[in-house]
Amino acid sequence: MTKQTGTFILLKKVRYGESDLIVTGISAAGEKKSFLARSALKSRKRFGGGVLEPLHHVKLSYSDKAGKQQLSVLEEAQLLNDFASLKKDYDVLQFGLFAVECITKVSQEGDSLSDSLYNLLGHCLKNLSTENLNYQLHLPILKVQFFLKLIAEQGVLEQEPWMTPFLATPLTHFIKLEPLAIEARNQATRIEKIVREYLAHAHVS
Repeated sequence: MTKQTGTFILLKKVRYGESDLIVTGISAAGEKKSFLARSALKSRKRFGGGVLEPLHHVKLSYSDKAGKQQLSVLEEAQLLNDFASLKKDYDVLQFGLFAVECITKVSQEGDSLSDSLYNLLGHCLKNLSTENLNYQLHLPILKVQFFLKLIAEQGVLEQEPWMTPFLATPLTHFIKLEPLAIEARNQATRIEKIVREYLAHAHVS
């Protein structure tokens, strides 16, 4: 076994057996990776405080097994950011969970060259957890930015003129797009539909 550490955004968890979990996350390099967390439902010392919940930004210590088909064994998890503020509003939380679902589907096991997906999701969750976020004003902007950048990353975006500022503006500067809030509200549902159709029909895992 090779012991390693790394930072991940957790994408999903599945109960395995009586007290184990299989946890999947995306690494800072953009690789989707799954771990076996033995006795995770019992061990408060290694995995306490709900650290292994989807949406969480964590530092993981794990051991890689020699066989490629075998899951890495998770030894310890440290919470870096739980993005708690985004959980205060139902619509914001639902979008955050859908953003995680999107990245889960387009990211690939063994792909360590897609750090843009990790950064896209991380910035999205950080923006959604901004204190005093104006949900009515900012949520449509954040949705449109995330969706457009996601499908542009996948190489399937048919760009229209109105999209340019949303694509050109870094997610960290989404506030600069406030003057385009009405445009964002008008386009958010259509762009989300395009993303959902892509995820439903594309050959992604």
